[in-house]
Amino acid sequence: MNADITLDTLSFKLSFSDKTGSERREVSRGVNLPEVLSIKHQSFTDSVTKRAGVRSLARIDRHLALADGTIVPAVSAYMVVTTLNDTGVATSDVQAACQRISSLISDEATSGLDLKDEIFVNKEQ
Repeated sequence: MNADITLDTLSFKLSFSDKTGSERREVSRGVNLPEVLSIKHQSFTDSVTKRAGVRSLARIDRHLALADGTIVPAVSAYMVVTTLNDTGVATSDVQAACQRISSLISDEATSGLDLKDEIFVNKEQ
């Protein structure tokens, strides 16, 4: 496990880690306006196939000062990946699915479609 994680030059420092998951905080905008990175894993049984698997979550919560002055986690983004526990599911399958999501929102300069604004700001489908 990586204690501290650097994303886009921001250093997320480990706050805690236990059996339920981990949390890291980045406070370059001030301790009252953190970005919080959470990583968690949970066993599950698929309701259709009745097969066991693991649900993994990577989440960023960005705290902002709202118009009335309150500070809250105002924007959250997360990726949930479910993987069945089966030898037929390879690491490359997980990586391919994650890469497709990344390509959907990555900048065109990095071979992505750059649909961040269309999907998340303009609410296009």
